[in-house]
Amino acid sequence: MIKKFMLGLGLVGLTLLGPATSARAEQILAFGQIGNAQTITATANGPGTQTTISATDVPITISGIQAPLLVPINAFFTLNATSSGPAVALGGNVLQSYSGTFEIRGGTGLTGTNYLSGVFQDSVFGGGSSLGLTVANNVSGETVTFTSDVITSLGDPRSISLSFASVTPPAHLDNVTIASFTASVSGTFGAANATPEPAAIATVLSGLPVLAFGLYRRRRSKLS
Repeated sequence: MIKKFMLGLGLVGLTLLGPATSARAEQILAFGQIGNAQTITATANGPGTQTTISATDVPITISGIQAPLLVPINAFFTLNATSSGPAVALGGNVLQSYSGTFEIRGGTGLTGTNYLSGVFQDSVFGGGSSLGLTVANNVSGETVTFTSDVITSLGDPRSISLSFASVTPPAHLDNVTIASFTASVSGTFGAANATPEPAAIATVLSGLPVLAFGLYRRRRSKLS
């Protein structure tokens, strides 16, 4: 009887804790490039039908990271993205879907610590001298996966936000794709913690003794 009672109590506790994965995304990494150079290069290929956006070994500073590491951290950012559909003009802005990969590494040539890397399908949107590449995998049609040597909280939902500043020339269309440009870059990344928050665990555990006593009294009253 005691074993059944304790098993039931454990199941109640797990039910109160709920799913292990939190639905709330938190910032897991933020970076900015070192210096003011135009480190992003976008190239409209052929007769203006497709655009690639790339960066190779851009020196960056990681200003925040969800890992037991001291910041700031010097690292290198690499990006390869290719348009996956035609661009559209929305007022003074442009919008186009892209798919690609990114790497934030401790060394050049994709070597050293993998602080964060990923594969994505997302959109580039903006106008004038500012464009943004954003993705959230809880949005229909957008996907993102992460890998890291140091960050363990990579649950759903996951998100990427890259900011392209000083876009030169100002963003516009070349036929059906975003025209060639150069820009500087910064970015933030988000993901959910795959474990219950400590505060939630403490709240549930603090209530279990009271719940246990109540269940015990109910069972005693039925037997008497």
